[in-house]
Amino acid sequence: MNDIVWLTMRRMRTPLIALILVYFCSVFIIASVPGIDPQGAPTRMTYLEAAYFVAIMATTIGFGEIPYPFTDAQRLTAYILLLPNVVAWLYSIGTILGLFLDPQFREVLQRSRFSQRVRGLGDPFFIVCGFGNTGSMVVNGLMHRGLHAVVLEKKAESVQRMFLDERFQRVPGLACNPASRAHLELAGLSAPNCRGVIVTTNDDHANLKISITAKLLRPELTVLARSENRRVSDNMSSFGTDYVVDPYAIFSERLFLALSSPVKYLVQDWLISVPGSTLREALNPPTGRWIVCGAGRFGSRMLEQLRESAMPFTVVDVHPDRLEGFEYGVLGRGTEAATLLEAGIKDAVGIIAGTGDDVDNLSVILTALDLNRNLFVVGRQENQENDQLFDASGAHLVARRSLIVARRILAVATTPLLQTFLQHLVASPPEFAERTAGRLKSVLDGRAPNLWVVDLRGNMADGLRYAREDGVRLKLGHITHNTRSEDAEDLSCVCLVLERGAQRIFLPDADYELLESDRLLFAGRGSARREMLWGLSDANSLLGYATNKQLPRGAIWRWLWRRQRGAQADNSSE
Repeated sequence: MNDIVWLTMRRMRTPLIALILVYFCSVFIIASVPGIDPQGAPTRMTYLEAAYFVAIMATTIGFGEIPYPFTDAQRLTAYILLLPNVVAWLYSIGTILGLFLDPQFREVLQRSRFSQRVRGLGDPFFIVCGFGNTGSMVVNGLMHRGLHAVVLEKKAESVQRMFLDERFQRVPGLACNPASRAHLELAGLSAPNCRGVIVTTNDDHANLKISITAKLLRPELTVLARSENRRVSDNMSSFGTDYVVDPYAIFSERLFLALSSPVKYLVQDWLISVPGSTLREALNPPTGRWIVCGAGRFGSRMLEQLRESAMPFTVVDVHPDRLEGFEYGVLGRGTEAATLLEAGIKDAVGIIAGTGDDVDNLSVILTALDLNRNLFVVGRQENQENDQLFDASGAHLVARRSLIVARRILAVATTPLLQTFLQHLVASPPEFAERTAGRLKSVLDGRAPNLWVVDLRGNMADGLRYAREDGVRLKLGHITHNTRSEDAEDLSCVCLVLERGAQRIFLPDADYELLESDRLLFAGRGSARREMLWGLSDANSLLGYATNKQLPRGAIWRWLWRRQRGAQADNSSE
């Protein structure tokens, strides 16, 4: 606000001085010219009357001559003063209009409004730097999980599109350089309710600078940054960035998981999918020789995983230097049938279209499938606008960079226990993945699950405290039951992790006893979440189900009930 006042006064100084001088000189002159009253006696206007007349004259309102009809001398004076007053007013109004149209003033005004909206956020929020495809997915995901976001985006048109979208109209956004320390502080980096910084721009250098700035100014904040360059990723990790998201590394790891353990890949995909979307069917990538078209940043990661899986492969690339070091390599794009035939497409079991151009990748996929319909196809997609084209291409797996980054960031930022579970899933024996898949399939009804965390503290632990007072041990099965249903109806959800201090129990059974301060990660239907939270907030219903008794409501009645039950216990012991 101080910047707005300062800039306004600086721009309006000259027109205001001119307007004031012309106005007061006109008042003094018009008051000095003698007039005649109705009786013919000479008179002069008071300064108040003169000030009033000059105001209505200069603004062209023109109510008339006051307090008496003017003499010719007064009319001539008014005629002479009319021009400088109108010019002064037009000059001032023109300057004001020019001020509001000035890009610098509008930028200052937008910053002021942005700062006010950020200060008005009372709930926890994340600062999201970059509002492209990835950033918009992240912000949308945060909002669906009940969290707020503040957006910093370099491109003004992206911010304008955000404001035009009904989903993001309440999200504070500013078109600026997200890597600037001043802009990060303006976005609330120092605010106590800021939970972290999420960096999703396309510029790795800018991502690195933002991460460094955030960690230096607020070391305790969570910083999640996107990076597609190994050197930058290592640099980010070296100074304490909490999580570095490399989409190509993530996809290559998931491809390796699909090759080595299709069940683990399936469970992982279910848990990171958009809630409510159709669950992916089981994938069974074949074993044999693969063809990789494109050995750049993406292709090199895929080649590493194929090498680690002991899969034979042939590399196709237009750059001869990239083919050096590979036993089998073919020079070309892979979009031509002759190149693919030379690479052995007829005998291959799979192909990875990993060039940096979506059109080339689509061409590789279509040409390869035309030559060999039994191929397992993996495609790389860079532009979100081509979603439908890749869906229709026949590819079994599509590496959508923005979606990969957004999914991983949301998983780490909003449900940290999910990342813990997924790491355990990958490292565990296949039997654990099969048991998880069986439990999830029994409750999900073919739709991707909602994820939520129950923290048994505060109001959520009232049922546990009352149960302890009444000598009842609450178990996991008690809170996964629909306490509002008269039937024996279990909620459609699965407890994935129970965290108790430094201890973590994965896929705990229904008879596992709950303690205060436990944290539990659930996956299931949204209706199950609502019923579970309602049951935890209504301690009487929860205890009634746990004890199979109708318990009294209200503190006084419960105290009397406990006294009566204690007296009965004493009598029975005698």
